[in-house]
Amino acid sequence: MFITTKLKRFKDLVAIHVDRETQKPDMDLVLYREDSHHYLKDIMIISLKTSLRERAGQTYKWKLLLEIATSENAIKEKYNISYPLNQTPLVCFATVNFYNEINSPQHRGMFKFFDKSFIGKPVESDFIDQLSYLIDYANEKLV
Repeated sequence: MFITTKLKRFKDLVAIHVDRETQKPDMDLVLYREDSHHYLKDIMIISLKTSLRERAGQTYKWKLLLEIATSENAIKEKYNISYPLNQTPLVCFATVNFYNEINSPQHRGMFKFFDKSFIGKPVESDFIDQLSYLIDYANEKLV
């Protein structure tokens, strides 16, 4: 878990460069593994929000930028986009859904962009898991 780390300049390591500017990820919680030399090996960035509204949109836009930065494509070249890591982090979204927005078609579409999403309220859905599954998912993915 990213609270403090031996990794120097962690936020700089995960920033996306757009020409001479940087875009820092929406990361409230970061889980990662290091190799024996203290280099990042596996990364999971989790955006924690109390509601969906614009917040989920901000996170999925950053996820799209990350996808552009880590693949070969014309947009990456056009805007001179680069990413310093040699791997794409998992980007997850977690919400308590205070305002019961989870089933809005607009919001459901946004969840397709995340590697995994979690909710703190009981819900039966095929696109989001209970928040209690977050630890199991992290253990599974950050092997």
